Amino acid sequence: MKRMLIFLLAVACLCIGASALAEEKERETVSLGTKGQLVVRIQQRLADLGYYAYKPTGSYQAVTRRAALAYEQAAGARQDGRLTPEEQDELFSGSAARAPYAANVALSFTAQNPYFQVTGELWGWDEVKKELAAGESYTLTNCATGENCQMVFQDGEHHAHMTPANPATDGQMLKKWLGESNSYYKIAVVVEMGEKRVAASLQFDNATAHVYFQGSASHVLGMADKEHDSLVQRAAGR
Repeated sequence: MKRMLIFLLAVACLCIGASALAEEKERETVSLGTKGQLVVRIQQRLADLGYYAYKPTGSYQAVTRRAALAYEQAAGARQDGRLTPEEQDELFSGSAARAPYAANVALSFTAQNPYFQVTGELWGWDEVKKELAAGESYTLTNCATGENCQMVFQDGEHHAHMTPANPATDGQMLKKWLGESNSYYKIAVVVEMGEKRVAASLQFDNATAHVYFQGSASHVLGMADKEHDSLVQRAAGR
């Protein structure tokens, strides 16, 4: 009986230890490159407090870091964009510093004209990413206006990440299409790949363009984005 009690106590200690390790792993410091559900929760909390104006992606990149820096400044914390477990505790507390209200609130950008001049073909994301080459420039055309810009493919697991080939001209064209500030707004475009025009959907956060094709997914646990999916179909004339 005594041996059995010792054995059960040992098992209980192992379970508690494993649980503590799991909790410690979950409470890691988040910084550039961190991914997962913890990042989703932090992005949502930063949005609730008024610092993050983008949908949660589960990937801690430049936009999230800027929001974290703004929060750290308001909270009087060290401003390095790295959220330690202690800072996370403060972030999720009832006394977390909220973003100050702006004196002027920008109006939402108007919708894309529903009458398209340009449409393309439906290509699956698995096929598209085989054709895209890092560092190569591609022409993106606004389906409604026929205007275009040059974008450089960087990388992409669930969809394509692109940056303006020329920030002064191509970046300005993106702002003309999508507005001056970060938003949830998306537009239908076609991407020229060789002699093909491929239907796609575009969103831009003033740094990186997120380009979706048929079968692309978001960074939020690889889930589909219905708005992008719908625009891809429309960009294909459907």
